[in-house]
Amino acid sequence: MKKSKRDFEPVARAIEANEKKRSLEWLAGRLALLPLRWSSLVAKDHKRRGGLGVPAANAWLLDTTEAGRGRLSLAASDDDLRAAAKVGAGEGLSIAGMAGVHDGEKLRALLAYHCGRWGVAGPGQQVLDGPAIKRMLCERWWLRRLRRAHGRRCEGAAIRAGVVKRGLWLYSTQDAIERRGAQRRRNARAVDRALVECESTGESLPLAKIVEGSLANPENKRAELMVRIKGCDAMAADMGAACEFWTLTAPSEYHAQRIVNEKSVMNPQYSGKSPKEGQAYLSRVWARARAAWKRRGLHVFGLRTAEPHHDGCPHWHLIAYGTRRDVRFARRLLRVYAMRENGHEPGAKQHRFNVQEAKPGTWGAAYAAKYVSKNIDGKGLDGDIDQEGQIKVNASVKRVDAWAANWGIRQFQFFGCPAISGWRVLRRMRGPVAVVGSMLERARAAADDSDYAEYWRSFVRGGLSLIYRAADALTVYGDVAAARVVGVAEGARRAFIPEKVWTINWGGKPKPGGFGLTRSCVNNCTGDFAGDVIGQLVGVA
Repeated sequence: MKKSKRDFEPVARAIEANEKKRSLEWLAGRLALLPLRWSSLVAKDHKRRGGLGVPAANAWLLDTTEAGRGRLSLAASDDDLRAAAKVGAGEGLSIAGMAGVHDGEKLRALLAYHCGRWGVAGPGQQVLDGPAIKRMLCERWWLRRLRRAHGRRCEGAAIRAGVVKRGLWLYSTQDAIERRGAQRRRNARAVDRALVECESTGESLPLAKIVEGSLANPENKRAELMVRIKGCDAMAADMGAACEFWTLTAPSEYHAQRIVNEKSVMNPQYSGKSPKEGQAYLSRVWARARAAWKRRGLHVFGLRTAEPHHDGCPHWHLIAYGTRRDVRFARRLLRVYAMRENGHEPGAKQHRFNVQEAKPGTWGAAYAAKYVSKNIDGKGLDGDIDQEGQIKVNASVKRVDAWAANWGIRQFQFFGCPAISGWRVLRRMRGPVAVVGSMLERARAAADDSDYAEYWRSFVRGGLSLIYRAADALTVYGDVAAARVVGVAEGARRAFIPEKVWTINWGGKPKPGGFGLTRSCVNNCTGDFAGDVIGQLVGVA
């Protein structure tokens, strides 16, 4: 008996329903790889591109969510990261115990491979095998590395998904803002409970008070930056130097978004590069240009500030001082290096490198004040609009801070100036340190009076140099601690910081209703146990 078309309709409907179910399950599975807060935004964009019935939309979703695959989902919480750090360190100890190798280099390679499977980079090659191995067996080290790697994976995926942009999430996702806030709260709790103690005198101070008076305090950081740039202004005025403002931007392939008719749209030239890679590109251009300046005997000094575009891609603002000849040639060389990569692409000549000559009365300090405040705490900019994101500056400050912290981007850097270490050391000295009139004493007095220009003159005229002292202790991982600046010298004259040995007692203030941490240099770290294991295996404890 011949079956009619109507007889097959239930089967067709069943097959269609099953395919739809499978498609919806696939969609839900892909979206589950993303943080909940912006997975819905990706779902809306997928639907706008045509949804499940359009292969191009599905390919885009597959590529966008692929970063979520791995041992840790992008949706992982901080508790998940803590658990993963414990597992990662524990597996590392198992590998060390069962590897059967008695060679530090081989064991290091095994542990580095183990870290890579978790998406964590092992210690750099500058770290010796023993300390590197101890790090890879430490739960605290794992937690720090996992937090960093996870945060960058999340932000990179969000940028590629198109949710970091003007009109949505400026510079950073809301998740990054919350991660940065949580980090600050953890640090504040630790600092609030700690005491700084002097073993020789018995002095004891709350660590919170020390932090408040340091550059960790945004007000102090902003004040020092402004003092230094005002000093650069004064030095340039004495020299009769020129002052120019430069803006350096990365090629189109580093920008996930572009602005069309005041709206943010996906950039078809974007290659998936992260803000970290964009910063590395700008640093390469800068290093090559400065090397070219040095070869030609050009002396240019000033300040560079790293800022994000609305999509997170970095760009630099620079204040450059020098003789008119030096500044002119330095500018031309920097432009050459800036245009070497994709210099012929549309818009490169207009946007890659811009120059603005300073007007009389509006030198570096006036130009820098806005950028410094905008990137630190927004002080003095109440009501001002962030032109990049078209929102109030006070609202964008936290987003800029989260962006810089997540990608490890240094926001401010002076160039062509004396090292700031000498300035900070001399400001710690109480009273005269040398005969009146000596360059060393003049430098100290200038630092004490916040006169960076006079400090600079005295530093150069006196040929001052920093005095370093090698550390006589090892870190918790067995590294030789870095040498530290302990004084400043002018020929045979020496000025030293008053020597006191301070230690941090992290459990100095017990938690209300609980117990403080024990006083130890390896608090919350498996360092001792790891050292015993490694000592038995490879003799590097």
